[in-house]
Amino acid sequence: MRKVQIGKYSISRRDLLYAFYGLVSFTTLASCGTNKTSIGNSSASNTNIKSSSSTKVVRLGYQVSGDLTHEKGVIEKRLAPQGISVTWSQFVSGPPLLEALNVGSIDLGPAGETPPIFAQAAGTNLIYVVNTPPGTGEGSAIVVLKDSPIQTLAGLKGKKVAYSRGTAQTFFVVKAFEEIGLKISDIESVNLTIADGRAAFLNKTVDAFVESDPSLIKLQREGTIRILRDAQGIKTPGGYYLASRDFALNNAELLKAILSEYYEVGQWANKNRRAAAEILAPKVKTDVDTMELTLTRRKYDMKPITEEVISAQQKVADLLYELKVVPKQVDVKGATLTAQQYAAITPDALRNKA
Repeated sequence: MRKVQIGKYSISRRDLLYAFYGLVSFTTLASCGTNKTSIGNSSASNTNIKSSSSTKVVRLGYQVSGDLTHEKGVIEKRLAPQGISVTWSQFVSGPPLLEALNVGSIDLGPAGETPPIFAQAAGTNLIYVVNTPPGTGEGSAIVVLKDSPIQTLAGLKGKKVAYSRGTAQTFFVVKAFEEIGLKISDIESVNLTIADGRAAFLNKTVDAFVESDPSLIKLQREGTIRILRDAQGIKTPGGYYLASRDFALNNAELLKAILSEYYEVGQWANKNRRAAAEILAPKVKTDVDTMELTLTRRKYDMKPITEEVISAQQKVADLLYELKVVPKQVDVKGATLTAQQYAAITPDALRNKA
């Protein structure tokens, strides 16, 4: 199996694809022109589904961190009158979700800023559809056990740090060490899934771990860990809803309707954190109080894809390439649409959020 070199690691292309990312498949116009990222004006403001749409099943991906839109079933209700059904597939993180997008198992799904860059480097033909701004940063942290002799991030130089490479955790680790003058190559990165990384951490086979809510909250309350650095103040473009290019280019009005439902559910969640927590808590196997705190650290919102958003994402891609975290230079604009195409898929409520 062909392998690629990433820093001091040699991994198969399959594993590279699996390493994409840390929070949606969509549609655009059938024509594809020069890629531009500013939102233009368009008369295609109607969010009703075209009766001529050839898509009869929309396949959505979501992550184990939970998806309120999935639980509320609003997309199904929106599309049922047009004879369009919806299927959902759950993924442990962004990388496997984007691999499913790559092989055609799903049409759209959410991921953080890092996975799409890995995906583009591996040749995935995806589209950035909308931007999802980052949360407060408190929900992700580099942690050590309470009795660890390591007191600062600098103390992790040469030590084993477990995180899921290719997810948004990767960029967080890069930036956290950058601010103290270290590179990611100055630590021993241990690439593990979130569950395996947590087990290795608690068993003391690694020195530190990148943990996220709601498990981070649980460990904090138990007094098991100490936080060396959380993600507050780490500048990131946030996440994205991403679609396969084929789906995006053939279902503009359908995509616009789906995005509208995601957006409306998010706005509801921002105003009804407790009710949202009661829905999600049993799904992510935590208590309602913990889930509510988790949601206060998130920000349910969307922004259109603009030149500013793409420029910020390109800076992430350039940094990861410079540090040899990804094996090749990525042109983020290669995964965007024209202004007219973005206008056709962008819900009206987002047009002034650029």
